Formats: sequence, structure tokens, C-alpha cells
Amino acid sequence: MIINRMVWTRLSALLLVVATGASAAPNPRFHVFVAFGQSNMEGAVNAPEAQDKVVNPRFLELAAVTCNSGGRSLTQGVWTPAIAPIVRCDTKISVVDWFGRTMADSLATTDTVGLVVVAVGGTKIEGFDLDKYKSYYASQASWMQQFAANYDGNPYGRLVSVAKKAQERGVIRGILLHQGESNTGDNTWASQVKKIYEKLLSDLGLTAANTPLLAGEVAPAGSSKGANSMIDALPNTISSAKVVSAQGLTTTTADGQNVHFDAPSYRTLGKRYAQTMMPLLRKQLSSVAPSSRLQQASTDQSVTVYDVHGALLARFPFGASLQAGWDRARTSLPLGLYWLRSGEGTVQVLNDR
Repeated sequence: MIINRMVWTRLSALLLVVATGASAAPNPRFHVFVAFGQSNMEGAVNAPEAQDKVVNPRFLELAAVTCNSGGRSLTQGVWTPAIAPIVRCDTKISVVDWFGRTMADSLATTDTVGLVVVAVGGTKIEGFDLDKYKSYYASQASWMQQFAANYDGNPYGRLVSVAKKAQERGVIRGILLHQGESNTGDNTWASQVKKIYEKLLSDLGLTAANTPLLAGEVAPAGSSKGANSMIDALPNTISSAKVVSAQGLTTTTADGQNVHFDAPSYRTLGKRYAQTMMPLLRKQLSSVAPSSRLQQASTDQSVTVYDVHGALLARFPFGASLQAGWDRARTSLPLGLYWLRSGEGTVQVLNDR
């Protein structure tokens, strides 16, 4: 479209200096979720089926490991379609599989969902505590040490490093936890989770208000069902925590442990995580008025582009032709209304291509 003459005159009058350029901002329509936990988050027992391997181009993962086996190939730090197995090449269906699929299906076609997942089967919450993980894993069986070795023995460190890379492209909207079976009956569990959650917020530059913690219950009839009392009470310790119910879900009999969900229950629980997250995400996206958001990240030397909610989408420098700058920026944007803001003024334009 052509910016109308009044708009053109107003913005052109603001051109006093030529911008030197600015780095691209993360896409606010790329919603990233960081997830960690033990075996039900890792994916255990249930081999992926056809429905778990359908590629959705708007559902991606940033791999936390490099692996190639069983027809699955992942490269640490590289975005790839999120299909089962998600966590590692040798894992199975996980809680996050149908969380991500449901989120992507529930959002606009202009939005993308990204996952960063680190999980260690059997681990206590201590395995993610920077003050305890070394001594904890040193005292565990070799099979658990091998799981942790996928993350250089430091699962928390790997989670943060990959999450920081994800922030280059998208915005972290929430943190997912499925863990507790190994801490059943531990009255310090909630305080340990709080410590790790607050450390994640600090290390990733996030706030609790905009980054809820979603904690899923364990199987209600499983051998670790006693953990649900401490999981259900987690919001008493972490005000931004939400509990995802596992009521009515069942475990598999394939492993003889009566702790891992069966495949239909993994899918249902993943959907419940998404159903819990969706209203929280909508609140995040609408909680700040466009007018106040438009005051941020604009300078006298460039034009910033925002959607109707006030989320920053792009920035381009003032140049010889404002129209040319807008024409370049809008080719990557869907049809719709946008705000263009310089350091001294704001106008709304229609991208009709």
C-alpha cells in the first residue's frame, strides 16, 4: 500500500538524521516455552505413532542435544520441526508433544510455537539445582548419569544456554515442569522448585508476571500419586504457578513401574497444559495498552513497526525514502493494521500489499 500524503508529510518532517541501522528484534509472534522435568517430560515407554509425527511448520523445537538415531536427527541449537520424539532421538512421546501441537492449532496462523526441553529420567528436582547437581548425579546409578551426560552433566546449564539462543528469535512465554515422582513426600520440594524457577527468570531476563510456571500432576493412580499433594500446593509457594490436572489419566503397563502415562494420557495431559496456558498467553498479549508499548524501543533515527496489540515486530532506518523502508518491512508481515512510530510521532497504516 502507499502511505497517504498526510502521513507521509508528517513522518518525513521527522527525518533529521539518517539512521545507522538496528538489529532485528525477536518476533513477538514466536512464542517460546521452556520445559524441564524427569521421565514423563523426557518421554518414556510409548513409541510415537503417525499422529505424533505430523509436521506443523508453526510448531518447532530448538534442540538441546545433538543426536541421530531411530530415524530422528537433532542438532543442538538448531531449530527443527517438533515431532516425536522431541526431547532426544531415543526418547518417546512426552508431555510437550501435544502441548505444542495444541498451542499451535489454537493460535493465529501468523503465530509460531517453539520449545526448549531438557529432561532427565528419574531425577529428583536436585538435578536442576546449580548448588546440588554435581553431588547429586555423582551419587546416582550409571543409567541416570548417562541421561545427564547428554547435557554435559549439567541439565540446568544446558536449558539456560539453549533458551537464551531461542530468545534471539522468539519471546519466552512460559515455563513447563513435569517432575515430582522422585521427590514424593519431600516437604522441601516446593521451595526447591521456587529456587530453580526464580533462577531461570533471572538468568533469562524474565518476570514472573509474564512467565507463568505450569506444573503437571503425576498419574493419580500411579505408584507416585502421593506427589500430587505437594504439586497441588505449589501455588502457595509460587504465586505465578498453575497446576495442570492429571485427573482420570492412566499409566502404561509396558514398563511395570506404574508411573509413566500411556500414550492417550500423554496426549490429553499435553492438551491440558495448553488449555491452561492459552488464557495466560492472551492476557500477556493484551495486558499492555498499545499506546504505552509504543513508547518503548523507538528512537529519533528509526521507524519501529508494531501490531495492533503494541507488540514490536520490526525496525527500519529512516533513509532517503520512507516509503521504500516500509515496503521492505511489510513484505514479511501478514495483511492487517500496523503502527509506525518514529521518535516523535505515531501513525497507523494498513498492510494490504
